[in-house]
Amino acid sequence: MFPVPDSIEFKSSASGTIIKVFIGLQLSGAIGMAVILFTAIISQKVKRLATWYMFCASWTISCLSYTLLFFAGQIHLPEPEKSICVIQAALMYSVPTLTASSTLTLLVHSWYNVHFGLSRPPLESNRRVIATMLLAPVLLWILLLIGFISLGIKNPSLVHNFGLYCTFMQLLPAKISSLFVIITTFSTIPVQVSLGISLCRNIDRRNTSSTMSTQTVKMVVRVFTFSFLILIGFVEGLIHLVTPYRNTVVDMIMAFLPVSGVLIFGIQKDLFQSWFAWTRISCYLLRSKMEEVAPASTSMNPSQK
Repeated sequence: MFPVPDSIEFKSSASGTIIKVFIGLQLSGAIGMAVILFTAIISQKVKRLATWYMFCASWTISCLSYTLLFFAGQIHLPEPEKSICVIQAALMYSVPTLTASSTLTLLVHSWYNVHFGLSRPPLESNRRVIATMLLAPVLLWILLLIGFISLGIKNPSLVHNFGLYCTFMQLLPAKISSLFVIITTFSTIPVQVSLGISLCRNIDRRNTSSTMSTQTVKMVVRVFTFSFLILIGFVEGLIHLVTPYRNTVVDMIMAFLPVSGVLIFGIQKDLFQSWFAWTRISCYLLRSKMEEVAPASTSMNPSQK
């Protein structure tokens, strides 16, 4: 391998079991988040914040990014195709900024609803603010993605199959990515504190001055819970920022985050109502189809004497 100064020191490659568990977690997160997202888009019963849709989309993209080498059928190859490896390495160092910033915008949006309630117009009424909150995470992600892809194309020898996914051997991309994640995640702490205080003031439904619906309270509690879990990303960023080592332990812990998000945001009454309604419609259509086929097949058989 081409010697790279200030490079990452890799631990032993991941075992087959670890790879299966890691890919299983990422696929579960991707499928779960995608199902939740498309249910909210299609169903008229499900209403969510605009930033919530971006949040679900960002975590779906993140999970799929981690499985790119798996879908290419090259996860067990020491030297996968450089084009695929470069793209995945660029995704690995850019997509954490997308998930961290989209989580921050959802948290800020929830804080606004709780803190101001009905005393101010909803944030959705200001299209510029909403557009900024939706586009800023995507633009930052795209800029970093392009930059890392350019680095990989110019220096393909920097890209290495870590065992779970492709990554850069140079520390600079890891430091850049980790710094963005640390700043973004650290920014959630004061928002979480303020949100917690405002939530405690409004969560008592016996208080007639409360300006939040029960559904809003439940959603904000879910956002608050997940944003607390996202602080794990802060620890991961610190580890990658101050140490040159990389092993599978941190990656396995981080792989549980999207699955936790599926459980936190997926177990909701309106989502289940939509799924049950669609299931009943599907069963009804299938039964009607079978009833149409049955008489036709009966008429083709000669009558028994």
